[in-house]
Amino acid sequence: MTMSTKRLFSLILAVAMLAAIVAGCTNQNGAPISSPPVEETAAPVQSEQPTQSEEPQQVSATGKGTLTFARTESIATLNPHMYTSDIESCCIEYTGAALYGYFYNDDKSGVSLRACIADGEPIKMNDNGTVWQIKISPDARWANGEAITADDFMYSFKMLLDPKLVNGRGGAFAEDYIKILNAKAYYTQTEVEGAVPTWEDVGIKKVDDMTIEITTSIAQDATEVMSHLAYAWTVPVYEEMYESLMNSDRTATTYGTDIDKVVCSGAFTYNAWERDAEISFKKNPEYIKQDMIQIEKLVMKIIPDRGTQLQMFEAGELDYVELNSSQFKDYEEDPRVLYSPSIYVKYMPVNVNNPDNPILSDVNFRKALFLAVDRESIAKLLNAKPANYLISSRFLADVTTGESYRNSKQGSAIPDDHNGYDPEQAVALFEQALAAAGQDKVTITLTYRNDDADMTAIAETLQSSWPAIFGADRFELVLNGLPTSQSNDQIRAAKTDPTSFDLGFAGWSTNELAPWNGLKVYGSAWANRYDTFTSERYDELWTLANSSEERFDHEKRLGYVAEMESIWLDNVSGIPVIELIDKTLKADRVQLAADQWVNRVGFGWIYASVTDAE
Repeated sequence: MTMSTKRLFSLILAVAMLAAIVAGCTNQNGAPISSPPVEETAAPVQSEQPTQSEEPQQVSATGKGTLTFARTESIATLNPHMYTSDIESCCIEYTGAALYGYFYNDDKSGVSLRACIADGEPIKMNDNGTVWQIKISPDARWANGEAITADDFMYSFKMLLDPKLVNGRGGAFAEDYIKILNAKAYYTQTEVEGAVPTWEDVGIKKVDDMTIEITTSIAQDATEVMSHLAYAWTVPVYEEMYESLMNSDRTATTYGTDIDKVVCSGAFTYNAWERDAEISFKKNPEYIKQDMIQIEKLVMKIIPDRGTQLQMFEAGELDYVELNSSQFKDYEEDPRVLYSPSIYVKYMPVNVNNPDNPILSDVNFRKALFLAVDRESIAKLLNAKPANYLISSRFLADVTTGESYRNSKQGSAIPDDHNGYDPEQAVALFEQALAAAGQDKVTITLTYRNDDADMTAIAETLQSSWPAIFGADRFELVLNGLPTSQSNDQIRAAKTDPTSFDLGFAGWSTNELAPWNGLKVYGSAWANRYDTFTSERYDELWTLANSSEERFDHEKRLGYVAEMESIWLDNVSGIPVIELIDKTLKADRVQLAADQWVNRVGFGWIYASVTDAE
């Protein structure tokens, strides 16, 4: 890494460590790098209600001005029970309100886990922490003005877990931060003590019109309950509409397939949707926290090409735009550029089950590819950080101190000599794999997103560097460039079509506030994963770190995290490459609500204002 790149990353990391970090729809948020703090520590996440001494902010119920931005991906569904992509999650978070959520703390210096639709924190009903009651605020309203009640959540959670609908988010709702009694067995129709649970056996009950009760199978604490009920998939669905759009055998609903087939409860409502082109939102005056929202309208344009996005920004048609590494060169000194560390390590999933290319199942061959990646050169090319590990620098080991996991005793144990680059050892392992396979030459295909300049640069670099290491007469890398959505679909298709790809690109936006929880996306139970990695020990460790009594021993829990990362790395079903640094160009007309970057809230685009709003 060059000195300028090292300095850039260290500045970004210093800013990142200001804020308590949680996962969510913040991929395009950034942070200014002026006057970075010396300490690499984070403010602890607060679980609190807002102070009552502050004067309420006077904000128009309908808001003022329009914020326009772009994304590259298309939207398939607006159903919180079924979404699979980050852009869909964003839409649901804009328009839906969960029981709990992450908001700015009182001075906007960090995040606070607070009640949203709930009326206060969960109430512990027994000594061992397995029964919790959640009251719903009397001020919670649907966008149509109707009150949100316990019945809305009872119906929503029942449909989320419905074994005939098999909604994709049902499994995570059953077991994630908390393990709801009999929920997973009901969802999967698995016997418990000789019988398959019915809905009545699931640990979700209505206490009264404004109170629900959740029973868990293990002891939980209030923060775990709140965190679980802050996910986008717990946003309530509107029963009357959900039912009206159900098919005759109750195996599917078209709820959320269009903006007139969903009822909103969050900061915004849907205004218009032109598929694959634009979706817009307008402020919801019924939102329980509407006084936090100053913008009248959000416009999200679907523009796959980053170059076109930048042209539109310069023409005044977009209010902020994400810069790729080549674009950043022209704006390196521009004070409008905001920086933030990326939440994920960009890695290449390997399809170890591809029958058309069986050498991919040989761990020696996969290790050869791992050792042949010159991460430092790639990072220099892209103003990034080389990564021979899975867990990014933005993950925290301890939210109370702000210590980065990578700086912890467990996280720093991975050797970083040459960032995992050893071409001599790579050739030796490559030759072993060729001999074992009885092959003279191997050809593999790398599927990548050709609308992403950074991924294209990595792919083209490997296409030239790998044959130079292994020998052009013995190794060929074929590039298969596809638009983002098609590339992702082709890689994920390996679950049903094992020939769908050889190598790809992936990176997960997951829970960096709790790496022990966030690592679920690589486990066998995660339905929407990219790679073909499987390990019983990995799954066992995730359960120990998230569900056993040992999770309350912090050092032991971090030890489980380290072992999970090591298992994934040793298996080499994924090859880590770099941590990107997000760079965002913001128009001067946009006034941000906070002067520092806070993850999950990011720079709070939905809380921003525009100076020329009438």
